[in-house]
Amino acid sequence: MKTFIILFFFFLPWNISAQLITNAPENNKKSNANKDTTSLIYLDFQRYMTSPHLTQNTAFLNIPLGERANETGLKAWSFQFGIVAPISRHLAFDGGLALIQNGEQYQWNSTSTDSSYDYTTKYRYFGMPIQLKFQTGKDLVFFVGTGLTPQLFKSYEQQIHWTDSLKNNSNLTINDETMCQSFVLSATANAGIQVHFKSNYGLRLSLNYRYQLTNSYGPYQDYKHFSTGIGGGIALTRKL
Repeated sequence: MKTFIILFFFFLPWNISAQLITNAPENNKKSNANKDTTSLIYLDFQRYMTSPHLTQNTAFLNIPLGERANETGLKAWSFQFGIVAPISRHLAFDGGLALIQNGEQYQWNSTSTDSSYDYTTKYRYFGMPIQLKFQTGKDLVFFVGTGLTPQLFKSYEQQIHWTDSLKNNSNLTINDETMCQSFVLSATANAGIQVHFKSNYGLRLSLNYRYQLTNSYGPYQDYKHFSTGIGGGIALTRKL
């Protein structure tokens, strides 16, 4: 009898330990069932209508805007590669690298001769968009997101075209990197749908808005320049 009792207490801890080990995976499965742990990568093609917002740089010179007040918006492409990583069941982190373009245009035509003058200006940046997204759904996902985009200046390009009274055409391209700040910051927001296919590939459609928070031009330029953009995006996605 004593031998039986000793053996019982000897094997009891091993039995309890085995039960704990056996039950642990079940608890993990229940916990993971409440989380969406699927990450995906994407390549996004975005078409924006970008609009300039120009003000006088009163801290340096108080020069009137003149004809630059008549600049209008310009359609431009932006491209983004990124990853969406779930944080919880409905929250996800969206971050990546982007080539961002802003721009404006101007056109003047003489009312008395055949003279004309027009230009388009493009500002290009390398961006690092960071967003927090709320999303719901499985194979068809609805999402809204907001965040910030730090941007490093890449290039400034202005293409000018004019015609004189004798209908002679001339063109000029200006690349001036000294007038722009090396860094700007923009706020972003978007909403859309994500469709997942059985092959782990998918398609994402979105409406996007971008608002530039900091001045594009240097502190000693005549004006302060900001840009906003609204547009749509189509992205190819793949689950990891």
